[in-house]
Amino acid sequence: MAATKPPLTRVYARNIEHIAVMRGIPTSSLATELGLTANTMNRIRFARSRYLDPEVFVALLDLFACEPNDLLLPQPGIDYSHDIRTR
Repeated sequence: MAATKPPLTRVYARNIEHIAVMRGIPTSSLATELGLTANTMNRIRFARSRYLDPEVFVALLDLFACEPNDLLLPQPGIDYSHDIRTR
């Protein structure tokens, strides 16, 4: 049996939903502020999209007045102990 290769990059889950709820910001307001449709904002907010445009990410940082690590958290259930970059 061939050994599976470890992932080259870490997988992150977005924390947008948590921050938006904690600050009482509805999806429609996020969409309006970012110039997105409500449907697109829902896909981003609930981490259903595979890609987050860097410009949207920076706009979210500005809107929430937070740091990148506030929006990106390590995904639970992923073992990174084999990743040489974490040693």
